[in-house]
Amino acid sequence: MSAPADSIRSEPLPLVELLAAEESFIPPRSIEPLATTAEDVDGLEYKSGHAPSTLHHQPHDGQSDVTDRSTVVPIGEPPLGDVAPKLSTTRRIVIAAAATSAVFLSAGGSVALNIALPTIQRDLGMTDGDLQWVISAFSLTNGCFLLLAGRMADIHGRKLVFLVGIGWYTLWTLVGGWMKDGAGLVVTRALAGSGSAMSIPAAVGIIASNFEGRARATAFATFAAGAPVGAGLGMTLGGLLVTYASTTWRAVLWVTAGIAFVVFTLGLFTFPTDVITTTDKRLDWVGAALVTVGLILLQFVISDGEGAPLGWKTPYIIALLVISIFMLVAFFFWEKYITSKSTRPPLMRLQLWTRANGRLAAVYMIGCVSWMGFTALSFHATLFYQQAQELSPLQALVRFLPMPIMGILCNAFVGIVIARVPTQLLVCVGILLTGVSNVLFATAPVDGSYWGHPFNAMWSTVVGADFLMATGQLFVSRLALPEEQSLAGGLFQTLVQLGGAFGLALTSVVASVYQSKSLAQGKSSNVAFVHGLHAAFWLGAGMSFAALGIAVVALRGMGTIGKSHMKGDKGVKEGQEPSPVVDNPDDEEKGSEALDLQPLSKVSDNKTQPSMQEV
Repeated sequence: MSAPADSIRSEPLPLVELLAAEESFIPPRSIEPLATTAEDVDGLEYKSGHAPSTLHHQPHDGQSDVTDRSTVVPIGEPPLGDVAPKLSTTRRIVIAAAATSAVFLSAGGSVALNIALPTIQRDLGMTDGDLQWVISAFSLTNGCFLLLAGRMADIHGRKLVFLVGIGWYTLWTLVGGWMKDGAGLVVTRALAGSGSAMSIPAAVGIIASNFEGRARATAFATFAAGAPVGAGLGMTLGGLLVTYASTTWRAVLWVTAGIAFVVFTLGLFTFPTDVITTTDKRLDWVGAALVTVGLILLQFVISDGEGAPLGWKTPYIIALLVISIFMLVAFFFWEKYITSKSTRPPLMRLQLWTRANGRLAAVYMIGCVSWMGFTALSFHATLFYQQAQELSPLQALVRFLPMPIMGILCNAFVGIVIARVPTQLLVCVGILLTGVSNVLFATAPVDGSYWGHPFNAMWSTVVGADFLMATGQLFVSRLALPEEQSLAGGLFQTLVQLGGAFGLALTSVVASVYQSKSLAQGKSSNVAFVHGLHAAFWLGAGMSFAALGIAVVALRGMGTIGKSHMKGDKGVKEGQEPSPVVDNPDDEEKGSEALDLQPLSKVSDNKTQPSMQEV
């Protein structure tokens, strides 16, 4: 429903009301945003008078692919013809909760077995080298199928792919609880990870297509909180069941499967029917094979490199690393070829990396690098508690409780301020806190008080994760076209997962090297182990501060998500008509600030038509 501009609320809304917010208005001409350029929609044909369902791929011939230059493709909010459906407040809340549960189950389902690893090793007779694959197998498939799953969700329906993914995850998590040997457990964890990979990008697309304005910001803030909250609660659940349940680690899998079934039921009955915005449902199977197999091999090398017979010098590790890099590079060349030389739609538009003058690519890179520090801290903190301080699993998990608690608080905070506080400030403060949390652990004495360095590291690292993930997902959503929301979100999640894997591998190598040096110097095994952990935390801090440097430089002048008029926008002045398409590169550069975050309206015949957006 429409409302006059002076009726729009200026004070913060409660969390529940934010999710239900549906206000919209026709913005006055003084704050009309600039239209996007043809370069931002390279490879698309958008005919005047048609809804986004008429979008289809055309081969490049050196000319713009926009056949009617009086119409431009909007960025961010659903354009005319693809407006988010009107839903009740209760249904919106349930949709947001069910979508968030995808990332909650992904993080919690994996971490819940961490504390149970010693018990699994005894029950199934697994070696130390094989034991890591109980966790790594899930992460391997979960991280490598996100991009393919995102494209499938965009062309076949997000609700359908979400339900298939959650159902697959539920099935193999349940079956895993009955495995009698380590190989069977590892296989079921890998299959469950592929189901999780299907549900996450589909959930991103569901949020993007069913929420608008401040409600969308709040939904993405909730979604971002799912990972740290899921990890914290998953570890708590795992510790309690391993300690008190007679079936120990098997109970962890069965309870997780039960939760996943509830999520499946919620999605089945509350998610709106899929509205597919693309008519060309052909899938780029060559590109999908190149990127998926390349990522699988790369993730395998990262996970197995340290434990291989000769470490990173093992011949098959080197060979697989070279092959994986070759396949990933070939994927980008193939996408370039299929975009310019054929009529088949690519798996991933390469223009995703150049939108908003490269700031979208910067957000992808920041997510990847900063997650190196966050994942490394979570892993090595467990070793610090259980092996350095020799605490029981239950005592260790209690020390992780600040993470889910702070995650919930950050979710509420980010949902309120994300449309009011400059995006760059939120991202930079979050990454800074992740770096500081690593420094706190790097300087924490083994016999020191928990309420000193460890406690403050626990809550501060979650603030960093929530601030980054919420703003990052919303930024990606605003710059992705309606028919590529799931793929763009899947790409962001893929890079985050890769960053976590790289961070864990690098910090583990550094910890091992420094531990060996300390032992060679005649220090005790416990002192040497702590020395290695401290080195790993210092490297994690360096990764976080590197991401902070990228954010400070690349996101400068980014403005505030949710504002109709960006700070520093020189493209639209008081009383000036917006140009439908920027033809001059110099004009495009001047208007670049307006392209960073704003939802753009559909412009036809120099008249701005109403769209769902907010001041």
